[in-house]
Amino acid sequence: MIFLAIIVIILFSAILYFVVNNTPKKTVEAPKAKTQPPTITLPEQPQERWTYLKELETPNANYSSTSNSVASERQQILDSFINNTQTTASSSKENSVTQNQTTNITSSPAQTVTNKWLLQCGAFKDKSNADTLRAKLAMTGISANISPGQLYRVTVGPYTNKKEADKALNSLNSNGINSCVISN
Repeated sequence: MIFLAIIVIILFSAILYFVVNNTPKKTVEAPKAKTQPPTITLPEQPQERWTYLKELETPNANYSSTSNSVASERQQILDSFINNTQTTASSSKENSVTQNQTTNITSSPAQTVTNKWLLQCGAFKDKSNADTLRAKLAMTGISANISPGQLYRVTVGPYTNKKEADKALNSLNSNGINSCVISN
């Protein structure tokens, strides 16, 4: 039994010696020279050509340097839009007048005044809010008017009958503008 214990101890020590001395030799690498990291250079930030990006990010902020130019630009666009709608409206009125004269249909001015149907879509203290609503209405394809006074009233029309006014109101409701009311 002692003989067997001595053999086990010898085998155990031989395995330990074999494991310790048989490890693969690691090659020692020379330290690498440190290189400078590349400098990060960014191109110049480009100038923004459109101011509406800033307005969309912060709609209530006032930009003192660009607000006057933006306001005048908006007013010019609105004025040109008004002039275009007035010229098309006047040409359509001229056509209807000539048709009325050829068919000998006469209507009194009092009847056309009482048959006016308007859609009032808003009344605002600030003109900029009225202009915003007018722009939304223009995006749906309906031209609106702004009446100045104590409040800036945004109206659509006039329409000659209630059916046309209802049709325009339904069109606006389907486009997400639900603030309009029909008035006579």
